[in-house]
Amino acid sequence: MTLPFPRPPSLAAGFTLSRCTPDDIPQMVSVYLAAFTSTKFTYWWPSSVETVRRWNEARFRLYFRDPTDQQFKVVDDATGQVVGFSHWKVPAQFKGLAEGFRTYDDRAEGEFDGSVSQWMQNPPEGSKEDLYHEFFAGIKAMGAKWNIDEKLDLTLLCVHPAYHRRGIGAALLNSVSDVAHTEGVTTYLEALDNAVPVYKRYGFKTVDKLEYDLTKAGKDGKAIIDVMLREPNGSGQSGA
Repeated sequence: MTLPFPRPPSLAAGFTLSRCTPDDIPQMVSVYLAAFTSTKFTYWWPSSVETVRRWNEARFRLYFRDPTDQQFKVVDDATGQVVGFSHWKVPAQFKGLAEGFRTYDDRAEGEFDGSVSQWMQNPPEGSKEDLYHEFFAGIKAMGAKWNIDEKLDLTLLCVHPAYHRRGIGAALLNSVSDVAHTEGVTTYLEALDNAVPVYKRYGFKTVDKLEYDLTKAGKDGKAIIDVMLREPNGSGQSGA
């Protein structure tokens, strides 16, 4: 499928950036699990990683049916494996990603027939339900506070840990956020602590924070998310 932007200069030879398709979902979820399992943000997860996998595969499938969701992947040409991907929520006025975009509605008989927000009302079996709902209520409230319906929203950017420091995250980030820069649209994201310095390097600034008390899950400390914006006049363009 055609990309709505040129190949990012930060992407090394031997890797290909393209749009995701539903066939990529198992590999996307594998990258997601590899990226998040060792972070603090699994405090509400069930003990079964396989349960988390199945729940996220169903969630990701819904993204492909929504015309406001767009997803991009980086594949290692040597193995054919997805090694990173990004998921974006696109505002109505945003036109720069239209080229090559399509939705998929290939639901099977008996498959969940609703929206992502409806799916998210049902946590994975065995999860800490109160903490699950608290976590996503915080995300939703912060999005409302910062009017994300008017912004380009990076909801997920995952790179497999084995492929860090190869320009994959930068390629997935800048290829799309540079389009927002051109269109005069602000980009919004929620960053884990280890990713904040990376996003700052590309022109994002922390404007708010979400804090979750891990003692509620029998752990120590807090899990903190930085809410970050890159304004259209930011300095994060890949060519800067």
